[in-house]
Parts: sequence; structure tokens; C-alpha cells
Amino acid sequence: MSKWGILTGVIVVLTISLLSTGCSTVPVTGRTQINTVSDTKVVEMTIAEFQKMKAAMPISTNPLYNEMLQNVGNRISQEVFWDMPLAEWEFVVFEMPNDINAFAMPGGKVGVFTGLFRIIRTEDELASVVAHEIAHVTARHTHERLSQMGLVSAGGNVLNIGTAILGGGSLVGSVAGQSISNIYNVGASNTVNSWDRDKEAEADRIGIIYMARAGYDPNAAIRVMERMAQLDGGGGQTYNSTHPSSQDRLDALYSYLDDAMAEYEKAKATPNDFPF
Repeated sequence: MSKWGILTGVIVVLTISLLSTGCSTVPVTGRTQINTVSDTKVVEMTIAEFQKMKAAMPISTNPLYNEMLQNVGNRISQEVFWDMPLAEWEFVVFEMPNDINAFAMPGGKVGVFTGLFRIIRTEDELASVVAHEIAHVTARHTHERLSQMGLVSAGGNVLNIGTAILGGGSLVGSVAGQSISNIYNVGASNTVNSWDRDKEAEADRIGIIYMARAGYDPNAAIRVMERMAQLDGGGGQTYNSTHPSSQDRLDALYSYLDDAMAEYEKAKATPNDFPF
């Protein structure tokens, strides 16, 4: 067998071994994803980080902001119960007036920065943001990123094995071998950024369905993203970037709107029937 044949065989065997170690299915989209990390471990890590955040960052006492977040959090968390049945939900408004941001963590920890209320005017609009962040968790994007980073690292190891074979068994260190490794590293960086953009787009799709099922008007997600697009001028590069532009996200949300409105109308017509 040629050296190229040996290299191809090594890559195929190791890749199949890595990909077969764990998979799960994403809610709403039905996408099959790689998941090779422990739920328990990820939750332990993120809960510990959330506790550190609460100790280090000021917590808002604004009654309106807190009431809005608790109302939204309660309704959406009940809607996603079957996707996160063991979550211990906690919703905190952090006094960060310069940050237009929010986040959710595995285990049910959700934070909103007060700066977000510069573009949020109603509970429906807040629900669009919170649902998006919770969608990242139910889709296990944290798990997937950790798993994918492991595969990127393993891919580099596979490449090093391959270049050693091509070099007649010597360790990678030649100009040719280093060039191949450099090419891999650039490609891996762009691939990880692409994964992140895909996760943001997926969370938008899942989130608008979640908010609709919880009885919030999906058109609110459109309004929020329109304001975001105005803030960034509707631009923002997507190549080698971890987020799609606000305009790209807005266009995608419009494409999900019919399905989301069907869920919203169904939610308005059907009494809440939660499992507790």
C-alpha cells in the first residue's frame, strides 16, 4: 500500500472512531450532533461559574426588569421542561448598563444585563432573547463545542501522524510538514467559527418556536433583531466571524415566522398543560 493510502486509512479509521463515540438530537430542528461530554460535568462547571458571576458582578434591584425576567423565565422554562427536565432554573438581572447581552447556562442558569433593556420594551421582546439563549442550552451547544474542539485537536494529531508517515517515519519538523500543519490550523480556526455561526442561527430558529409555544408573539423577535441591525448598521462580516450579521439573522427569522406564528396561535387557543 502507498504512503498516501496508509494516510487515508489512518484518517478514516480515527475519524469514524471519534464520530461514533456519542451523538444526540437537537430539539425542533432534529439535527444530529456530536456529543462526547458528560452532562453532569458540564452542569457542574457552569453552575460554579454562575456562582462566581453572582459574587463578582452587581445584581440589579430594578423591580420592573426583575419582574419581566421572572415572568418570561417562568413561562419559557415550563415550555422547555421536556428538553431540560432536570434544570434548576435561576434568572438574574445583572447591573451592567453598557452591555446589551444575555446568556443561559446548562443547568438552567440565565442572566440578563441591564444594557439589554435599551432595546427591549416588552415582555414579548425579552422573551425572544431569553428563548434564544435557552435554545443554546437545550440544543447542547456547549457540549457540542467542547466535543468539536476535542475533534479539532484530534484532527491535528491525525494530521501529525499522517505527515510523519509521508516523511518516512520521521517526526514532523520539515518545512513541508510544518506548512501542512499551518494549513490545518488555519482551516480548523475557520471551521470552528463556522460551527459557532451555525449554532447562533440554530438558536434563533429554536428560540422563536419556544417563545411562540410559551404564548409570546414571534413578531417581537423581528422587532428586536431590527433594532440590533440598526445598531450595527445591518453589517458585520460573516467570514471568520463567530456570529452571523444582524441582517442575516433578521432575514432568517422572517423565514421562520410562519411556523412560529402557527405555534403562537396554537398556544393562544390551548390552555397551558405543564407536567407539574
